[in-house]
Amino acid sequence: MLKKLKTISKTKIIAFVLIGVGLIITVRYSIGMFQAYRAMEFAHANNFAKGNLDPNLLRPWMNMRYVAVAYAVPEEFLFSELGIRMEKRNNMASLDKLNNQFFEHQGTKDHLLIMDKLSEAILKYRKNPVPTGLKENGVRVWMSIQYIANSTGIPPEYIFKQIGIPMEGKAYLPLDAIDAEFGYEGGLRALEQAVQQAVDNYKESK
Repeated sequence: MLKKLKTISKTKIIAFVLIGVGLIITVRYSIGMFQAYRAMEFAHANNFAKGNLDPNLLRPWMNMRYVAVAYAVPEEFLFSELGIRMEKRNNMASLDKLNNQFFEHQGTKDHLLIMDKLSEAILKYRKNPVPTGLKENGVRVWMSIQYIANSTGIPPEYIFKQIGIPMEGKAYLPLDAIDAEFGYEGGLRALEQAVQQAVDNYKESK
């Protein structure tokens, strides 16, 4: 076996390694695409755009960022209520993984303990929404205007007026979805910058 391996040229070995890496990347990309499609379809089927979602719509496959945007509750608030450190790996980890890691697998396969805690946090925030500020170094394309408004204390009506887009039916849509629907002049990056400018202008006027 060792003799056969020695006869394989370095070029072939490199090629095999590259093929292996390519397969890994392809699998990961495919999984990511499936997860994104499932999230989009679930949001559409349950009319996430209307806002004020029922906490019973929480699912184990969702991650914290998805929950934060869907329910327009700042990530900082949710992580604080859960007693979990807010960092990128926790932001993007699915609820079932976070439940396994921080709540010792408590709950059932379809209804995790973390989902109950998140439901309580969402309802608590709705009773007393407290601006936490934007801890993601400012406005990001995955955020919705309502999420930004709740995080900063700025009325969503003000932001929509500043960027020149009608608010109706768009407050709970992420910025990339708004751009896809509205076709903002200059594209998604310009929209992100316009919303950031609206936030900055509001702060300066106070």
